Amino acid sequence: MNIFATIKTAQSFNKVTYYTVKFENEEYSEFEKFIIGHRNLSEIHNEYNDLMSLIKRLGNEIGALERYFSRKERKAEALPPEWNKLRSHERKLHIKYHHNLRLYCMRISDEVVFLFNGGIKTPGKITAQECKVVRQYFRMANKLATCIEEAMKEGEISFHGKRIKIEEDYELIL
Repeated sequence: MNIFATIKTAQSFNKVTYYTVKFENEEYSEFEKFIIGHRNLSEIHNEYNDLMSLIKRLGNEIGALERYFSRKERKAEALPPEWNKLRSHERKLHIKYHHNLRLYCMRISDEVVFLFNGGIKTPGKITAQECKVVRQYFRMANKLATCIEEAMKEGEISFHGKRIKIEEDYELIL
């Protein structure tokens, strides 16, 4: 059975446009579901706010530089970036995460990023694939990244600076 999804603009800033996907017959996009599911959780309040601040800072001031997307998850990435891969002055801008909040995404360029969904990864030495909480988001992000990558190779999706070029009714097929 095929699942269809449309590409939506999540947020556009000076330097980065963030896109997301919305599955047919679902009320919210993947990124909206992440926001709804995490914005009011008191145990991750600081981590959530830090992550949203990072998205805004990258969008307005820095750009989606590759080093911020250092947490590779096969074809997708996860935010926040790995703490030890941030430069010392960058660490001062962020809190150290204790609850392992993850937002899965796909960086296309310094100007374009897809934001998907995510969750709170179980602490310890387990991988995203092994974690019962984030495994579903990890898998879906990789399926979406594969579909987007394939559509780009086929010329169905292209990017010009921060703007996407697709047919108005274009749908990804998973």
